[in-house]
Amino acid sequence: MFAIILEDLRKRYGDKVLLDPEDLEAILGVSTGQQANLRSQNRFPIPITKVGGRIKVSIYDLAKHLAGAAKEEAKAQIATDTPPATKKESRSEKKAKRGLLEKNWWLFRGHHIISILDHRQLLDDTSGAPFTSTSYDSNL
Repeated sequence: MFAIILEDLRKRYGDKVLLDPEDLEAILGVSTGQQANLRSQNRFPIPITKVGGRIKVSIYDLAKHLAGAAKEEAKAQIATDTPPATKKESRSEKKAKRGLLEKNWWLFRGHHIISILDHRQLLDDTSGAPFTSTSYDSNL
C-alpha cells in the first residue's frame, strides 16, 4: 500500500520531496489553520521539519501515514462486514433436538413406510378392487 501511495504522490508533485501545509490541505482535507492548531498541540499525525522557518512534511512520511490510515480503515471495514459469530449449541439443546427427532421419527420416514404399506395392501388385495387412500395418508 505504501508503494502505491508513494507512486501516486510522486506523480502529483513530481520531484518535490518536501510538501507545504497547502499541499497537505488538498490531500488530507484539513485546512492549514487546523494543521497549525494540531502542530501546536503536538497532535499532528505526520512528522514535520522546518526549512528556513517554513513547515515542511516529507512525501515519505505522508505516504507512510496514508498507508497506515488506509490499513486501519480496511480493518474497520472488514470488522463490520464479517458476520457475527453464531451461538454454539449447548449439549442439552442438542439432546432436546435429537429427542424431538426421535419422537417424531415417522414424520421423516413416514413416506417410505406408507408406500411399503400401500404396496403390501395392493399385493394382499385379492378382490381386484382399485386402490383407495387410507386414513394414514392425511398425516403427510
